[in-house]
Amino acid sequence: MGNVCQCCGARDKDPSLLPDYASGGNSQHGFALAKNDRGRMEDAVSISDNVAGHACFAVFDGHGGEKATVLAKQFLPLQLEKHLEQESSKEEAAHQAFAAMDELMQKQLAEEAKVFTAGTSSGTVACIALLQGDELVLLNLGDCRAVVCENGKVGTTTRDHHPEKNDQEKQRLEVQVSRALGDIVDKTGQKILGLSNTPEVTSIQVKKTTEFVILATDGVWDGLREQLAITTARKVLRETKSAEGAAKAVLEAAGKVTKADNAAVIVVSLNIPEPLPKRDAPPSRFQRSSKTE
Repeated sequence: MGNVCQCCGARDKDPSLLPDYASGGNSQHGFALAKNDRGRMEDAVSISDNVAGHACFAVFDGHGGEKATVLAKQFLPLQLEKHLEQESSKEEAAHQAFAAMDELMQKQLAEEAKVFTAGTSSGTVACIALLQGDELVLLNLGDCRAVVCENGKVGTTTRDHHPEKNDQEKQRLEVQVSRALGDIVDKTGQKILGLSNTPEVTSIQVKKTTEFVILATDGVWDGLREQLAITTARKVLRETKSAEGAAKAVLEAAGKVTKADNAAVIVVSLNIPEPLPKRDAPPSRFQRSSKTE
């Protein structure tokens, strides 16, 4: 697998690998994250340049502790690489990778569940973009969200797996999120009953009008409507070509509305149009032409 961005890792080993506040990126992608008013940071991002031939961008939103997020950041890209190389279908590869990740986490989180008062371990939701050539594959599990910008407007979006935001999920079970990794129950050593680890998979053909994609946790989407996030990021991308600047602008715009939750965002630039040419300023009404007598 290719290089993994240094925002990945285990907090108990190195706090800098799960930072409370950070941003970074290059000419193609940028990220920003903030702990905001929460007592601890449970959101994170992961960026890998080569996962079975794909660029891989992921945001994670943890709950009940940080350990599940740390594990997912460390091992989910590896599981995706393994199963993308084994399976002909990317959807099946994604399903197998998430299931394998959940099985690995179950063993790691069983002890954590025993010491938690609620008797349940930490868990995490995730939204991932896999980019290879002109194919963009979105993998969504839980209530993170990906939004694709098409010609300045909201294009494809992933669906939140949250009972209050998704009627189909509400019919399936009544919990805070309906799909997640982790969430192991002490008494059974198994996942919370009814909680799914199967991501929803969406494939998109990148066209000339497909400008960028935003991946963000609900700490961003609780504060911003999708079109405002698109407009905010697009303005920065057109003016500066900085994906990091765009990610920071989206995070800051959301923070002006609410800082109640951790927030993390990735902006992946695809086909950003050039900014409109600047118009010459009209002559001042105080300017007058003079003639020499």
